[in-house]
Amino acid sequence: MMKKAVGFDQKIQLHQLDFIANEIPRISSRDALYQLVDERLMADIGGAKSRANARTILFKIWFLVSDEHIELRDRALEMFQHATREEKLVLHWGMCLLAYPFFKDTVEQLGYLFHLQDEVTSEQIGRKIKGLYGERRRVEVSVNAVLSSLRSWGVLDMAKRNTYSIAAKTNISSSELKKWLVQVMLIVTGKTVIELGHLSGESCIFPFELSVLESELSGNHLEITRQGIGRLLVGLK
Repeated sequence: MMKKAVGFDQKIQLHQLDFIANEIPRISSRDALYQLVDERLMADIGGAKSRANARTILFKIWFLVSDEHIELRDRALEMFQHATREEKLVLHWGMCLLAYPFFKDTVEQLGYLFHLQDEVTSEQIGRKIKGLYGERRRVEVSVNAVLSSLRSWGVLDMAKRNTYSIAAKTNISSSELKKWLVQVMLIVTGKTVIELGHLSGESCIFPFELSVLESELSGNHLEITRQGIGRLLVGLK
């Protein structure tokens, strides 16, 4: 069996994500951006190897995106310019889902567990992810990197050692952002359609409240279909 790629192996802070998302529209050269991000990270991360890891992750999330996600990234950068703090978190979250299947799998498993219980231990989530990725030291390191990132983003609280709860749900009110996030969710979950009323229950967006009206999803990318009485499904065009 081919080992699944992990990749997200370093705690990433929101101000680091904010920094790269703010700089990309201003800087055309990859090398210049590299330099800037590296200088910025020096304040947070002493070790050169850890700093290089963090830089790789930031670049993969916002800059070196795969061709099929460039349009989504460009829309995200546009929204980022006038986004609130909460909206910026949603944009970073969506970009992380697109860039790192490991991030998506970890937050999705967290979401499943939080549907069942109020608290989740790092051991529980670690077991779930090792079931998907194998018993590797790297997997353990990356699960901890995702957990400590989510904690520093204000998504998770740690009441007692290694035990997490959801800090607070963030409500998404911008129609443009809702449309963007629904598109991201359809791509990363691989689902052809999701019922409109079930969008908020999708585990990969567990920290967010997402209630969507049919009228908010009109546009070039999404398609609404009706099934039976009152069931509305959304899919990609």
